[in-house]
Amino acid sequence: MRLFARAKTADVPERRGGPRTRVDCIATLLMPSGDRPGRLFDISATGARLSTQVPPSPGSAGILDWSLHEAFCKVTWSKPGMCGIVFDRPISAEVLQETIEKAPAGTRIISAAHANDAGEATQDTHGNPPPARLPC
Repeated sequence: MRLFARAKTADVPERRGGPRTRVDCIATLLMPSGDRPGRLFDISATGARLSTQVPPSPGSAGILDWSLHEAFCKVTWSKPGMCGIVFDRPISAEVLQETIEKAPAGTRIISAAHANDAGEATQDTHGNPPPARLPC
């Protein structure tokens, strides 16, 4: 008997239907209770993460609208400023690839006022400003 031995943990199965890819794209969650504008944070064929000021509660249904695409979806989890979404049907590989190509996440942009408050730099290591992000 080993007193302080670690118990072996069983492998936890992945809950997602596929790997997520970081993106930065303007999106709106259209809901009967009111639209939730925000930005796609990441996306996969089966779901996405939406950054929004007032995320809806888990179980809420709606339509995620981004770029020239939309998908029926359901909110699976929610925390301040963000929520996880699962699509009713997986989006096509073409739509997924187009979104990833048009809206790469790149480096995180911080406004000068926010950066000064947080003590973060607004330049890269070479003194250049961060690249501008375009909506997809």
